[in-house]
Amino acid sequence: MTVALAGCGETSNTESGGAQSSAKSGAAAAGWNAADACSILDKAAVGAALGQDVKETQLGLVHEAGAADAATSECSYIGADGSTLVTAMTRWSPINDNSQASFDGTRNAAASALKAFSDKQVEDIPALGKAAFIVPGIDALTVFIDDARMVTVTVQKVPDGGSGKDIAIALAKKAGA
Repeated sequence: MTVALAGCGETSNTESGGAQSSAKSGAAAAGWNAADACSILDKAAVGAALGQDVKETQLGLVHEAGAADAATSECSYIGADGSTLVTAMTRWSPINDNSQASFDGTRNAAASALKAFSDKQVEDIPALGKAAFIVPGIDALTVFIDDARMVTVTVQKVPDGGSGKDIAIALAKKAGA
């Protein structure tokens, strides 16, 4: 399932290099490059969370930030057998548009899509970032980290005896949530 993200909200000034001037965007944001999701969540951390080696990463869906549009990318973490184990999609907005309305819209879109395929409900994850939810069954966790940063971690291959939800939360925390 793919969830499109859109947002609107307050604008803020940016400094050179893309670092946000708003304190709500998080102090770590200056080193957080959403156009390179693989740099935000390294393959060793993913491998440790899964209890297996990650052979390689593949970066895709790269979009550099503009004056008012977000930087995004997706990193796929590939196992020894060539299958995708985890994906991480990252987003950074130069206009700090991760509002409650944006979160609600993203969550509602995921809930509507899930309803078409399952009787499960989207689950809110308290005390993780500014706001977070997980889509059960596909173990896709979306976290609005702060006003500017967002990450979606999807655990595609849950190890035997593991919890996709717990792994996704641990990886989101490694990514700054």
